Amino acid sequence: MTKLKFPTIGLLILLLVSVAPLTASAPLSASASAAPVSKSIKVQSMNVKMFFDNVDLQPPAGQYVFAHNNAIYVPLRFISNALQKSVSWDAKNMKVTVAEPTSSELVLIKEYLMNSTSTNPLTTKIFTVSDLKASYVFNGKSVTVLKGQSSYMLNGTVYVPLRFLSESVGRSINWDQKTKTITANSSGEQTDNGNEASTPSPGQTATPNVGGSGSVGSGKVSYESITSETESKLNSLRTQSQSTLMGIALEYVAAKDATSKQNIKARGLQQLSAFTASFNGIVSAAEQQLISNGYSTDIIQQYRSTFEAELQAGKDIAEGMSN
Repeated sequence: MTKLKFPTIGLLILLLVSVAPLTASAPLSASASAAPVSKSIKVQSMNVKMFFDNVDLQPPAGQYVFAHNNAIYVPLRFISNALQKSVSWDAKNMKVTVAEPTSSELVLIKEYLMNSTSTNPLTTKIFTVSDLKASYVFNGKSVTVLKGQSSYMLNGTVYVPLRFLSESVGRSINWDQKTKTITANSSGEQTDNGNEASTPSPGQTATPNVGGSGSVGSGKVSYESITSETESKLNSLRTQSQSTLMGIALEYVAAKDATSKQNIKARGLQQLSAFTASFNGIVSAAEQQLISNGYSTDIIQQYRSTFEAELQAGKDIAEGMSN
């Protein structure tokens, strides 16, 4: 019997549905209750192309690039993941940490990037972002946004100036104002002699290098090795899902009108679906490994049953409390 206790991801959706009425009379923290109301600004998204390691990528739906006060703002998690860095969000202390990923985190990041290749036409949109007073730690070092600039949040996504991110993450991220193109390499290497990075021509297709352990040779992989690696990936998925959904939940609590709350709730459900897809991908890969090495796949059903039961329980409770 596996010792894995996969998180009740579904229960986090409760925060998107019912946490506001339960905490409306109490501040999130002493500092939050004394802080002034966050400033908001209205901005317009930009049609920006992004090439990381010569692969054309675009942020998930609902994330944008915009300009404000002569700075280009980008979604921090997406850009950091594109540079193969892990991102964690400490909601209690309002702190963002960007670091080198563990091996299991890197697998999830690369799987995520494989689903981020650009397929949709770029469009512009006008929206409002809220000023975010957060602290940042990159590779173990505390850094601050440049004077005169800020960071913002929209639907659980943190936006920071591109230059700030480039300097803090330790990677050269190039911005071509004429073509509205962002280019960078996850290895940190320059693509030419220090000039603007070269990019694939429009429409060029490239395949991400997803890495991984590669194919199994003649040696048989142990059952314990397969299940241990799988459970490590699932636990990393837990950490990522909790961080993301808690951030969205905080946005829900701070929202002032029903329309905003509904939009944030929809985003939470969308993220939940994405995490569910990642879970299915992880266990499917494990199942194939078990089969190819001649082992029983009974544990796969345990993974799925536990996940689906907890997910459904969370949804049932959420629906009941929202009636």
